[in-house]
Amino acid sequence: MNIRVLHCISQLPGATGSGTYLQALIREGRAAGLRQWLLCGQPAATPLPDLPGLERERLFTVRFETAALPFPIPGMSDVMPYPSSRFAAFDRQRRHQYEAAFARELQRAVAAARPHLIHSHHLWLLTALIKRLYPEIPLVASCHGTDLRQLHLAGHLALPVIAGCQEIDLVLALNEQQRREISEFYALDPGKILVTGSGFRADLFCPADRRPPPSPVILLYAGKLSRAKGVPWLLEAVASLDGICLWLAGSGSGEEASEIRRQARRLGGRVRLLGQLSQAELAAAAARAHIFVLPSFYEGVPLVLLETLACGCRAVVTDLPGIRELLPPEARETGLVTLVSPPRLQGPDIPLAADLPGFVDRLRQAIAVQAAAVRRDPHCSCGQLVELLQRQSWPQVARRIFQAYRELTGVPNPAP
Repeated sequence: MNIRVLHCISQLPGATGSGTYLQALIREGRAAGLRQWLLCGQPAATPLPDLPGLERERLFTVRFETAALPFPIPGMSDVMPYPSSRFAAFDRQRRHQYEAAFARELQRAVAAARPHLIHSHHLWLLTALIKRLYPEIPLVASCHGTDLRQLHLAGHLALPVIAGCQEIDLVLALNEQQRREISEFYALDPGKILVTGSGFRADLFCPADRRPPPSPVILLYAGKLSRAKGVPWLLEAVASLDGICLWLAGSGSGEEASEIRRQARRLGGRVRLLGQLSQAELAAAAARAHIFVLPSFYEGVPLVLLETLACGCRAVVTDLPGIRELLPPEARETGLVTLVSPPRLQGPDIPLAADLPGFVDRLRQAIAVQAAAVRRDPHCSCGQLVELLQRQSWPQVARRIFQAYRELTGVPNPAP
């Protein structure tokens, strides 16, 4: 008998790191012989992404901007790649509407799937609701980091979230730092938290044949167009660098993303706006780029860092706990990856204004050093990084997760 799994995510299952993680898990689950269903949120005007490995009749959606939910889908980040609202703006009525809509669709999904196990994404409202409604079904929940931030951004929702999440059977963390934070913030037994990491598609993201570049050196950013990701200050750093072309891959909504696009267009040919890319399109861009840059003020384990390193890019990234823990020492010691000290923060991701000029200078200098290295030799290698990437391919990560499924349910999972 194969394991029956109901996956749950409150957002659109795509366009964000957690959505990419979910899609990979479904794809690997199909290959491993799991029987799978999905419950997800959906903005009214946004079509669902193609989900290889999941039949349409096994997909259950909660639609926003409808009579039952008359507001945009709330994002786990305050800036999403599609129109969204903020959990910080939730009042009692909106929370009731949200939970009632998910409860109705969850009831339909559970009746159809009869799951041995539910795997929910984010330690937040939906996950707490699932355990409250179905305490008898084993619940696995993946933390993606944004849930930890929402505890601060939407603190009025924290107590019911924490109370519900304390009953989770197993939490999957991206790294040891996150494991410690989950245990502290949710008062969870560390024995219920398993570090599995996050993966990348080794079939798409693989080394490219690079030649010494003419001018310009291509710098690639991939992620949300938001201030919390450091994009405005990346643009400021690039503005005074010669021989650099920055490719911005990603999207965002609202005035914040619009201002970033205006700032990028003012730099003319120094910046190209690529928009939201599929995994295959991102892999093609990374194969042509020379340096990946991620100036975020927060991260869990950014999948895109693994993906671009696998394509042979050098990297400039902010020195955050999750990133430092992820990277092998050799990657930093050889100069393949440069860590840049972030500005001090007030709140989860708001930088202190006084620290921003120094942050821009550090970004600028790090990019200039990596660009010079690219011009000397476009090829780079790191034995420890190769070993890391082998461990973090999706088949390896999924194998660790599916083993946890079997231990929780007692159901063996033979190959199809």
